[in-house]
Amino acid sequence: MKCPRCLKHNQEGTRRCACGFSFDEVPPADLQGWFAEVKHILETAYIAAPTPWQQSGKSGTFEEWTRLRLPNVAAVNEPGRYLDIGCANGYLLECLLAWTKLKGVEIVPYGLDYSARLVKLAQARLPHYVDHIYVGNALYWQPPLRFDYVRTELAYVPHNYRRAFVERLITEFLTAEGKLILSDYRSRRDDLTRGWLEDDVRDWGFAVEATYSGYGEDGLELCRVVILRAGQE
Repeated sequence: MKCPRCLKHNQEGTRRCACGFSFDEVPPADLQGWFAEVKHILETAYIAAPTPWQQSGKSGTFEEWTRLRLPNVAAVNEPGRYLDIGCANGYLLECLLAWTKLKGVEIVPYGLDYSARLVKLAQARLPHYVDHIYVGNALYWQPPLRFDYVRTELAYVPHNYRRAFVERLITEFLTAEGKLILSDYRSRRDDLTRGWLEDDVRDWGFAVEATYSGYGEDGLELCRVVILRAGQE
């Protein structure tokens, strides 16, 4: 995983980067500072990026973006409200609308990001859904309604908050039959035989309903999407 502070690559599971950035234990007194630093780093990098997918956090080609983001609609088989947490510039939401349309499934897109600057980009990209794209930190934000699908990445919170984060999304964000879509993206430098998110999720006591994978052009599995269902532990 890439350190947001120094951009150095760290092996999956690293607790702390050599630069001092913590991936793991962040005490409550330091949490707001952690979020503020990550937000500043990411919004600065995303806004300066030259392509819409890079503004949404993915380097490389459009083809690889598509390969590694399509699994986020694999479990979308019924119409409903779809919330993308960490929506950045809204490009993934725009793609999700197109991909679900090809499946014959109609979703209503919603987005949440804690960067107001990125939310403005998302609202400009999706002008018909301006009122559906919110500024907020999902660890604290109170959703105005419940969603049939909620997609996020656990990299958005330190390790010691991730179980509580998943519990909160299931209990406070999802409809009674809703699906939580957890996206796990990896680097070619990682040991791809271990360390996938679903192992942590099962250790926390959650029942994994399904997993879907995305592969790079070289055939390496670089994305795994884990599906949890409301009311199932």
